[in-house]
Amino acid sequence: MSQIARKEILVIGGTGAQGIPVVKALSASSTYSVRVLTRDPSSKRAQELASLPNVTLLQGSQDEQKKLHEAFHGVYGAWVNLDGFTLGEMKELFYGFRAYEIARHEKVQHYVWANCDYALRIAGWDEQYHWGHNDAKGRIGDFILAQGQQSMKSTLFTVGPYMDMLLDGMFHPSEVHEDGTIVWENPSEDGKIPLMALDDVGVFVKWIFDHPERSAGINLEMATDQVSFSDITSAFTRVTGRTAIHRVISFEVYLPKREPYPNAPANWAGNPRDEATMTWRENFTAWWKFWGSGKGATRDMALLDEIYPGRIKSLEEWMRKVDYQGGKQGTVLKDIEDLLSRRESEQERGDSQLRSKV
Repeated sequence: MSQIARKEILVIGGTGAQGIPVVKALSASSTYSVRVLTRDPSSKRAQELASLPNVTLLQGSQDEQKKLHEAFHGVYGAWVNLDGFTLGEMKELFYGFRAYEIARHEKVQHYVWANCDYALRIAGWDEQYHWGHNDAKGRIGDFILAQGQQSMKSTLFTVGPYMDMLLDGMFHPSEVHEDGTIVWENPSEDGKIPLMALDDVGVFVKWIFDHPERSAGINLEMATDQVSFSDITSAFTRVTGRTAIHRVISFEVYLPKREPYPNAPANWAGNPRDEATMTWRENFTAWWKFWGSGKGATRDMALLDEIYPGRIKSLEEWMRKVDYQGGKQGTVLKDIEDLLSRRESEQERGDSQLRSKV
């Protein structure tokens, strides 16, 4: 008996934090093969994906329109997660709209947009909640669903902060004392934050492609658990038996401690600045205000249980699964990994030039 042909899925953003579990879940299935668009096929993350079954790499960038035509051509579906921190808010809007239009031209049958909460709209257009990398994706998501479901199905896959950012990122603890006490120090209010465990992302994306009769035209808002920082400290104590503290500090105290460098742009890859480009401080002030106030706690947890009964269902369960102790465990966000790699390379070049002069 001949094998049933696999449906090929284009993945843009496959080497990122969400993309890796998406590629793994699709490649391991009996239904799909995966085409990954990547700027650098020789990178460690790209090579790890290429070693998986049913995965091919296509060299190209998210901001090359000819390459987007090539990437979308001939595939059944696509999962698209543009890197807003590299593109910046304005370029992400342009290429987000163009990616969708090009997919329609290339006759893609199911388009999944890796979406973010449209914070400005959700907050009633209150400008204090506007930040670039979320609102750009949210605007594009609204546009995509507004085009209807004729000819090409579309689904929004909306994810808030990653639970894994407790390992490395904005939610990583600020202090670990000698007695084992752990301290989170940030400007967050005690609202519920929809945290998503990256381990489960791929299962939900596969469900979207498996069930277009249910997933087409919906915004699937994701979370593993909706928790406040009080909940985070309590869960940590239950799991480890150690004391945990959330210390609320002002933005005036917090921002200088965490800003990459003075007046850093939000799109830290260093794209040219203009009046519309947000600074890191502007971006993450709104970021903390939105999540900390609980405005993103809108997830339908019963629906998520129905879709994937075996999912991780709580922060405490996740902490036990990863043996969470509050220390840094690897680099979660690809942009940070790339930035650190560039700095190391620059340092090595500087040292080499210095040695050559000695």
